[in-house]
Amino acid sequence: MGKYESLSKKWVGKNFEARDSLFAKHKDSLDFAFRNYKHLLLGSVGGLMLLASPSSPAPLALSAPHSLITIEQSRLSSLAQAVPIEVRPLNKDEEEKIAKILSKDYNLNVTAEIDGKKLNRSYGLIGGEQHLFRFPGDTLLKHAENADDVAMYLPSGIAPGLGVWGYFSSSSKDFTEKDMLNERYYIAVQTFLAPEFAQNIREYRDFFKYRKMLVVNPKTGQAVVAVIGDAGPAEWTEKHLGGSPEVMHYLGLGKGPRKGAVLYFFIDDPENKIPLGPIESTLKIRFT
Repeated sequence: MGKYESLSKKWVGKNFEARDSLFAKHKDSLDFAFRNYKHLLLGSVGGLMLLASPSSPAPLALSAPHSLITIEQSRLSSLAQAVPIEVRPLNKDEEEKIAKILSKDYNLNVTAEIDGKKLNRSYGLIGGEQHLFRFPGDTLLKHAENADDVAMYLPSGIAPGLGVWGYFSSSSKDFTEKDMLNERYYIAVQTFLAPEFAQNIREYRDFFKYRKMLVVNPKTGQAVVAVIGDAGPAEWTEKHLGGSPEVMHYLGLGKGPRKGAVLYFFIDDPENKIPLGPIESTLKIRFT
């Protein structure tokens, strides 16, 4: 583990002093910030050691730790400069700037607004959600495709009721891989707080259903392509969206409080070519 410890020390040493100074000026966010130091470390070191699953990208090699640090810092610094420390709604200029960064980093057409429709915010606190019933007669155990799924995702449980759009499929016979992925990588967002939603409920309901989004942990760069599969959470929870157990895992937020700040933007993908699941930055690693 010497190589990983060395990587950790270099990363932490270059970032903690600056971050401590910034967070000291924002006392209301201190508790949140200290909890996420752990995620910062795991994202830069432990995240590279994640076991690959059939739907996840291959882990990066650790042949040149210094180069990895340089590239990771460069990528995250562009987001760090654009994303406010305080978790608040972004203004239009901030959304446009961040959308450009994400579009470039992940080679996607990312935007905060499509066809004049947008959510109430694109930067907020995500919390862990349970699995959802996918078809009549579905059970929690049926969600597991292998032993890893049982150990990693099933402890999150299954919601007692259906999502806002009901079952993902009308029957187990008609259940498809697309339905499976829509539930596996779903997020719940506050569709009911979107501008003009109350005046156009049916139109907005259809627009948001399974709408594809990029969800990014700005502290680590971990990202997931997900779909809007449910509405929520309620405003009183002080959370702004929720993520399936799989989404939370790939964002680096699957353990501990299962909560953290994320960016979530629409992916303009009219031909449905972008697959769901974890996604890596397209930046190439150059060894120095």
